[in-house]
Amino acid sequence: MAAEQDPEGRAAARPLLTDLYQATMALGYWRAGRAQEAAEFELFFRRCPFGGAFALAAGLRDCVRFLRAFRLRDAGSSRPRARPAPRPAIATAHHGLSPPDVQFLASVLPPDTEPAFFEHLRALDCSGVTVRALPEGSLAFPGVSAGRPGAGAGERSGRRQADSAPRRYRCCRCPGRSWWCSCWRRRSSAWSATPGGAPPARGRKAGLASGAGARPSGRALRGGAPRGGRGEGRGRGLRRGSPAAAVQAWGRLAPGGLPGLPPGPLSLCSHSLIATNAARLRLIAGPEKRLLEMGLRRAQGPDGGLTASTYSYLGGFDGSSNVLAGQLRGVPVAGTLAHSFVTSFSGAEVPPDPMLAPAAGQGPRVDLAACVEVWLERVCAHLGLGAQEPHPGERAAFVAYALAFPRAFQGLLDTYSVRRSGLPNFLAVALALEELGYQAVGVRLDSGDLLQQAQEVRGVFRRAAAQFQVPWLASVPIAVSNNIDEEELARLAQKGSEVDLIGIGTSVVTCPRQPSLGCVYKLVAVGGQPRMKLTEDPEKQTLPGSKAAFRLLGADGSLLLDVLQLAEEPPPQAGQELRLWPRGARESCTVRPAHVEPLLRLWVQQGQLCEPLPSLAESRAFAQLSLSRLSPAHRRLEQPEQYQVALSEKLQALVNRLRALGPQ
Repeated sequence: MAAEQDPEGRAAARPLLTDLYQATMALGYWRAGRAQEAAEFELFFRRCPFGGAFALAAGLRDCVRFLRAFRLRDAGSSRPRARPAPRPAIATAHHGLSPPDVQFLASVLPPDTEPAFFEHLRALDCSGVTVRALPEGSLAFPGVSAGRPGAGAGERSGRRQADSAPRRYRCCRCPGRSWWCSCWRRRSSAWSATPGGAPPARGRKAGLASGAGARPSGRALRGGAPRGGRGEGRGRGLRRGSPAAAVQAWGRLAPGGLPGLPPGPLSLCSHSLIATNAARLRLIAGPEKRLLEMGLRRAQGPDGGLTASTYSYLGGFDGSSNVLAGQLRGVPVAGTLAHSFVTSFSGAEVPPDPMLAPAAGQGPRVDLAACVEVWLERVCAHLGLGAQEPHPGERAAFVAYALAFPRAFQGLLDTYSVRRSGLPNFLAVALALEELGYQAVGVRLDSGDLLQQAQEVRGVFRRAAAQFQVPWLASVPIAVSNNIDEEELARLAQKGSEVDLIGIGTSVVTCPRQPSLGCVYKLVAVGGQPRMKLTEDPEKQTLPGSKAAFRLLGADGSLLLDVLQLAEEPPPQAGQELRLWPRGARESCTVRPAHVEPLLRLWVQQGQLCEPLPSLAESRAFAQLSLSRLSPAHRRLEQPEQYQVALSEKLQALVNRLRALGPQ
């Protein structure tokens, strides 16, 4: 697909959406002759957000979109090149940095920068990128890798911001089957150990590289096929009290490396944060209440609004008011009407055509406005109100809306007075529509004590349903909105609440309890040799080397803990006793899992998609399945029990060895 045909790609394909030090480091790598040196990076977070015990991995589609669109910015031609078979291409053009991009970099880098460096940048693309990551919608914990994209050190260094998103995959060998199929459980570790990350050839066993840090070769953003033995990274884990890897990248050290000047980490970090926030709100609301994201106007810009609408849906919301999210991402869209629509009517307006035909299509058309006035007398008498009390402008607005949407009429009740105006006007219009065979679809409350008002409105509906013998009126859905946060949501979701749908804006799109996930992106290996950040702050120390991650389960399918190990180690086996080192503990422990699940999946290899992206709805369903596997102790939102992450003996030994080599 050409860039012009992909509006989302156009927005994402901005190579210079990055920090300046990515460009300065790229120049440093290049001058040091290390631009083609294999390296591996990891994106991770150190603590679960919002004081909870879990996060949801999200952002794969946007990370891949960046990689794809980066190459679409051809400096010299807009003609796409043919995509290679059989895998779908991630990109369709040769270059990522346009002449204006390079010219601007030249203006901010030292004036004596060699022209050859800029020619080097203009040749960059993402044809050598490889990505392994958690499936989108997976549970991610501090210490367990959520994913990893690979390229050259310089490339990955630049791309770090675009590669920070957790991923979701399906089994490449089992069409239609999910990533957790038995085929994947048996083969994933072998795939990870194969040069370039390719599945082992049928009929032969994949050989594991030997020696510390040895692993399948990574590729630079640009270059030939991976060479076996170096460069390719394994999934890094999120760990308690230390960073949790969200993405890992391998490739060349230096840019070749600007391709990473990514908006991507923002993708992975912000998208995972929003999905996790939405999941928390869903847990508070319970499964029965419908949740609608309504925060477009409260988001930090249009891109922030689209992100919030997309990933709140993945996290468990039922839909969004954002129409663009529906068009681009397939998010179910819904909405009501605003107070401005109601207040714009005075009551003196005469509809151009007040006539409405019966829902069945049989019979004469009826003057709806006149019918509403007749019903208003009866409704006000039933409610003990004078017929002059309900606001005429509000009633005219309801009639106009009903004429436009007779099969989807809904009322906003609190523009003037819920009890004296909104309710009687809504009932008059709803009952007039009922005579013609239509049913109103709901009402919304947007101010005051929403819980109490919903109970009062439900009581009025039930009595009116009995009085006028209209049974469906008793169960008209009641929606509420108005700066609803976690505490108010808990009130509205309590037993006995008459609220059916809850619209949430600011609290989901801005994540006010924690506006940032706090992701970091660190180097873990160069040329196949492990690297570790040693700092005086133990929390900021990194886990070295290329790693694999596994989830251990009990016989009943319950989650026991996640294990991080070196990529060269054989994967743990079900029924095998394992000696592990829990993060933050001083002593080891032994575990005998009944089931073992690999956590990382190959998604992109050498710039090519290994399989189609899952739909947003599929990722959402997987997220709900993932959350259902959490124990109540880990799922609770206040003072949860922290999920355990442990290191293998070999990884712990490597950590101890590198610590000993540091300054004492």
